[in-house]
Amino acid sequence: MKEFEKLLFEDTKRRETQKALTEIKLGLFEQREEETFDYSLYTKMTYSKKYKGLYDLYQNNETFELVMVCPLVENNKGDFNERKDLTPYAYDVLYLDYLDDEAYALVKQAAVHEKSRFIDVFYYSSIVVYFVFLALTIGATAYVSSTMANGFENSLMLCGALWGSLVLFTALLPILLIQYRKFKAQ
Repeated sequence: MKEFEKLLFEDTKRRETQKALTEIKLGLFEQREEETFDYSLYTKMTYSKKYKGLYDLYQNNETFELVMVCPLVENNKGDFNERKDLTPYAYDVLYLDYLDDEAYALVKQAAVHEKSRFIDVFYYSSIVVYFVFLALTIGATAYVSSTMANGFENSLMLCGALWGSLVLFTALLPILLIQYRKFKAQ
């Protein structure tokens, strides 16, 4: 292979590894224990580290399907005491669902929106907290001004930090609203 072909292959391995890890996180695989695994039908695509330190990524040469393979050897845990001379008694294989680039992008986007409940809860709770903080600031200012001798001037000095925080939160709230609307529009 020429040097640029090696670079392109390394980048392909990186992208395929990332794609495989995302599919595993989303549960788009079938796990089976196979007695044999024919490595000649596959190209090794593992980039940098193995998945969980045990699984190597392979791509089928004909169908381009991705599989994660872990040879099962008695007492080998992927550590420094691992014996390389033992033959595997079976293979733990994760057969990943085949997704082209367009389907993969759609699945990733759907997964983000499926897990967006945290973002919704954060957005609505931040609005509630803002209005509670506004009410507490107005209430604290009114209480301090009614109990102090010089009234309003002393209340502003004592509650200045609250009012400063409220101004900051008021400036941040529209930014949060815009970002939330952009997220929901995607």
